[in-house]
Amino acid sequence: MIKIQHIYKLILCLLILAGLSTPLLADDTSSIPNEETTTSRELNTISGNINFTVTANKELWQNSGMLVRNGQQVQLKASGKWQFGTFCNATGPDGQGADTLLCNDAFNKRIANKLNTSALIAKIGEDGEPFKINDQYEFNAKQDGLLYFAGNDIPGFYFDNSGTINVSIALLNPPPAQTPTIAKSTQTKTTAPMQATNSKRWAVVIGVSQYKDSRIPSLRYGAADAKSFYDWLVAKDGGRYAPSQVKLLTDKDATNERIRDALFNWLRQAIAEDIVTIYFAGHGSPDSPDTPDNLYLLPHDVQYDRITTTAFPMWDIETALKRFIKAKRVVVIADACHSGGVGQQFDVARRSISDPKHNSISRGMQNLSTISSGIAVISASDDSQFSAEGEQFGGGHGVFTWYLLNGLRGEADYNGDKQVTLGELIPYLSENVRRETRSAQSPTIAGKFDPSMKIGY
Repeated sequence: MIKIQHIYKLILCLLILAGLSTPLLADDTSSIPNEETTTSRELNTISGNINFTVTANKELWQNSGMLVRNGQQVQLKASGKWQFGTFCNATGPDGQGADTLLCNDAFNKRIANKLNTSALIAKIGEDGEPFKINDQYEFNAKQDGLLYFAGNDIPGFYFDNSGTINVSIALLNPPPAQTPTIAKSTQTKTTAPMQATNSKRWAVVIGVSQYKDSRIPSLRYGAADAKSFYDWLVAKDGGRYAPSQVKLLTDKDATNERIRDALFNWLRQAIAEDIVTIYFAGHGSPDSPDTPDNLYLLPHDVQYDRITTTAFPMWDIETALKRFIKAKRVVVIADACHSGGVGQQFDVARRSISDPKHNSISRGMQNLSTISSGIAVISASDDSQFSAEGEQFGGGHGVFTWYLLNGLRGEADYNGDKQVTLGELIPYLSENVRRETRSAQSPTIAGKFDPSMKIGY
């Protein structure tokens, strides 16, 4: 069924093609508001990169919370895919190829009318001049101000956009480190106590391939992916987690009750200084096509015709993060959105039983990052894509988890310091998964977090 908004947009496009004037568009082509924020950080206080997710259907100049100063040299890198409206082609950050016969802006009413429709654009300060980023852009800031991002669309027509673009923000000319001055003293020397650095790492790793209800299609590698990630976490040459601080739940052990107990009770051992990682590989689904925002992860004992009462609600993960998990640094990794259709070259199995045109599970996962700063959410693909699993990935893995493991094992260690940070892992995942799938799958990242954070020790 065609939505009434789509009919309206089709009529508008026909008017444009006919060269008729229309009173339906605002005269002010820059009339979208600036998103407010209660916190901001100086870019020169950040070590490494900071990541920010720009959402296509937000009719806002989205506030990154990063304060740029006059004279600073800034680098922006963008990745991902989004689609602006039903009639436009999906594009990357540059907006190239978006226009079709029914997707154009003949009246130049988009918020930056000299730049491509669907392009990712940015500005410094509330009244700054918009500029285009493409996949990468470097500039010298000419004023102080917060860094804002938006998709270049017509005000009033953001409602049917979909997808996200991840932006990595880095300062290219950081201030030199200050060498501390040690004053001489004739007093007796005492040793000051060191600040506690004994933070612990905790992880809950969940993977489901086999479902008790035979009506739910099995997966080949969901459990295997989880076990491989667990093996890396506890390996002495891997994450070096204490096995007692990692809970692995696969197939028959990954029941609704045990998943709830792990997130609500077992992870309560973590304190504010600790780091928590939550990994899930398996099916995800809404409870019905009529309620696409009622999202669930499917445990081993879910019932096909009783998803509402037997699956694990996405909002219970939110509850766990808000009420029970005290750690201020949390990484959520979701490989829960697989389906067929990434190409004949792949031996593909399904990891979603929802609408194949829209991957709402990915969007639901990304929303977890809005709970508080310090939460990083890494999803296998964006909300208009699905992801693949096959034997060609390390003998049997999802493509996302295969590259996740390779990156953590050292391939993402770009600076050679034998540690893999999120700031290194995220671009590694994005590049390699997109290259492997010919851009049919684009991992997404959401949240405001320190890119120097590591999953392992």
